[in-house]
Amino acid sequence: MQAIAQFLSDYGWFIGIPVIFIVVVLYVFRPSARKKYEEHGKIPLQDQHVKHD
Repeated sequence: MQAIAQFLSDYGWFIGIPVIFIVVVLYVFRPSARKKYEEHGKIPLQDQHVKHD
């Protein structure tokens, strides 16, 4: 157990950062999110006038 803890304390960043990056990329490019991101991409193109008082 101590060997695992030592390994993670020495090399945790080299393993953890790429794993986090891969998880984020998979989350963003998951098939079920496509519609949501397409709708969000159209927001700047919407013609809505907001009245500021």
